[in-house]
Amino acid sequence: MGLLGAGAVIGAAPAAALVGKGRKLDFAAPEDRFLAYIRMRGSLDERLVVSYISGSYFGVVGSEVTPLWDVIGVTFTRWKRRADGGFDAVTGEIAHFLDPKTGEAPGQFLIPYTGKTVTDPRTNLPPNRIIVTPTLHMEVPRMMPGAVMDHDIRTPEVRGDDVWFTEVSRVTFPAPGGGEPFRYSEAITMHAHLSDLEKPDLPRVPCEANFTNVVAWRPWMQMGDHPGHLMAIGSGRFGVTMDLLPDRWTRATREKWPNVLENPGALLDPVWKTL
Repeated sequence: MGLLGAGAVIGAAPAAALVGKGRKLDFAAPEDRFLAYIRMRGSLDERLVVSYISGSYFGVVGSEVTPLWDVIGVTFTRWKRRADGGFDAVTGEIAHFLDPKTGEAPGQFLIPYTGKTVTDPRTNLPPNRIIVTPTLHMEVPRMMPGAVMDHDIRTPEVRGDDVWFTEVSRVTFPAPGGGEPFRYSEAITMHAHLSDLEKPDLPRVPCEANFTNVVAWRPWMQMGDHPGHLMAIGSGRFGVTMDLLPDRWTRATREKWPNVLENPGALLDPVWKTL
């Protein structure tokens, strides 16, 4: 079956039919790669997918790495099939920077490079729409003016019962007044089991994730021209229930955005209801 034929099936068939009837997956086939990625990253149906990454941030100056704070980011997504065979998704995130010693989100951090105590604004981006095409190309229809994104979903690695997908994103945002652009780069590696992916009745499969990013100093850190940048590492899971989210994230969210805990899907509604 050619790619256009696969797209027509995806657009019309129920979720179980998209997976196939227990057949062996062929990752050399574009449609098998595509559906495996969607079932790990999101879902073939329109359920709310809750995912998290828990990790730590470091400052990097030259070759010296300095621990700064912990981070837990929770994403909420919904996925909807498109007539062209791809998927629309709406994603929103609630992230907290945490004191590694107390596990709390104090809202202020001492910056060791400057000696300043600065305020973390604790704001989160509004929900946004993304498109994933059957060729595993990701598009973001609405970005900040002047922003440039390069996103690559790599060819999966399959060994025995293990499947890994790695996606690499690089985004550049223009700085106000024409200064040095703000750059954010990240790599996420997702892991699932081939035996799960070959089950015909699972619209999504259990999936673990590892995360690494490199990002310019956050503006609220007030670093000025100080050399260096931030780096973060972490791990987590895609597709969990709310009760399995890290306790530190739940406590901080109850303090700042308690309504998210009561109705997390509402975070996406301003965009989701327009699809």
